[in-house]
Amino acid sequence: MTESDDELGERLLNLLVYAPLGLALEAKEMVPKLAERGRGQVALTRLAGTVAAQRGQAEASKLIDEISGALAMFLGGDPPSAAAKPRDISDAEDLPIVGYADLTAVEIVRLLAELDDDGLDVIEAFELANRNRTTVLSRIRQRRS
Repeated sequence: MTESDDELGERLLNLLVYAPLGLALEAKEMVPKLAERGRGQVALTRLAGTVAAQRGQAEASKLIDEISGALAMFLGGDPPSAAAKPRDISDAEDLPIVGYADLTAVEIVRLLAELDDDGLDVIEAFELANRNRTTVLSRIRQRRS
């Protein structure tokens, strides 16, 4: 046997015997780590999909509102009522949630359950005019449906 034959034989042993044996011995430790990593990737992908879907829904709602308003104007009807348009609220002091400007989106979402439709309209108008947080705006839409 030549040196290259010995080298080839060693490579074959590595590939067909030693590597599978090493994998079998390490699998007990590797499989849970790989599964956890895969689980994390799936969760991250699911979150990205949810955010994209919410953003798309918000954009579609805005577009539909604009089209329906333009169509009503084109057909000679009245433009959508002022109640359908967000009110211009620029001062956080006028909001139905005390200390609104200092609250996080998560804190605000919890407090939305206490508001009536008028309160939701005011919060929505403020969010649209100022911070435009998807979390808050999505929860307001959920409350109305």
